[in-house]
Amino acid sequence: MQTMLAARYLGPNQIEASRVSLPSIGPREALIKVEACGFCGSDLNIVAGTHPRARAPLTIGHELSGIIVELSEPHSALAVGDRVTTFPLISCGICHACISGNAHVCRQLRLFGFDVDGGMAEFVKLPIASLIKLPPDMPPRIGALIEPLAVAVHGVDRAGTRDVEVAAVLGAGPIGLLTALVAKQRGIPHVLISDVRASRVELALSLGLEAVSAGLELRARTMELTAQNGADIVYECAGHPSSAKEMIALARSRGVIVNLGVFKGPVEIDMQAVNFKELQMLGSRVYERRDFQTAIDIAMSLPLAPIISAEFSLRDVSDAFRLFQEGGACKILVLPSNGAQ
Repeated sequence: MQTMLAARYLGPNQIEASRVSLPSIGPREALIKVEACGFCGSDLNIVAGTHPRARAPLTIGHELSGIIVELSEPHSALAVGDRVTTFPLISCGICHACISGNAHVCRQLRLFGFDVDGGMAEFVKLPIASLIKLPPDMPPRIGALIEPLAVAVHGVDRAGTRDVEVAAVLGAGPIGLLTALVAKQRGIPHVLISDVRASRVELALSLGLEAVSAGLELRARTMELTAQNGADIVYECAGHPSSAKEMIALARSRGVIVNLGVFKGPVEIDMQAVNFKELQMLGSRVYERRDFQTAIDIAMSLPLAPIISAEFSLRDVSDAFRLFQEGGACKILVLPSNGAQ
């Protein structure tokens, strides 16, 4: 039986490149040769053993780009040799969210790389219906950023950008940076982004964003730009308890807060301020399929490459994850075809 290398979560705090059987595709499936796959913040929870659904052994990874090498059946829009990414959501199809056209917030939502084997491997089998074609001239590394870029597109679209003059982004990790870039691309005149890490503030500045330190500096600059009124929109992208308080303070009266960051538990929010300022608070979870197409359409016009901090071969996935776990890097990619043997 043919085998391949895959990044396997084997138990709490155990991830390594393991040799597994090459996937065999079934009806309505495709085999993808993976060119690039990124780590997501959720992978930290999976490998720590704290994710509520992920079970070892599991191949992680859902931010990927690759080339179709086998299709179980002819397809009108896809062919062997096409470069693709995947829409990794698995919805039940029968709950209220699914039947009302909102399958991305399915009551029993599952994902490739969480609930079933994902794509941080030399090859991955995926449903043909989950594949999204990428432009042939899009570099694989950029293709692997389409999934997190779609998260940002969805978050910005949750509130829209009409009549927005000042937006504040809390957190300059991958999602925060991408959200700020999308908000700027949509024409918001002032997009401020902040982080507690000086290195991430510097990275944001290098991308052409207006970046400041979190806390007092962000609040001072926001108020300076808004005659002390506060930001029209606050995008919360850190998922940290401190930003739950900060987002309320930064928003103007009748402003909008969009929560993209995933809080690890309940957080304290000043509901009196929400009441007195008549704030709108919107959740933003993952994306819809149309967000992927928007992300693909704008990706090559955005400065995405500098967001990639490091690249590793698949056989060095343990080292890659260790660097990611340390928290200093931004986006780390694994390139399965580089030194995989």
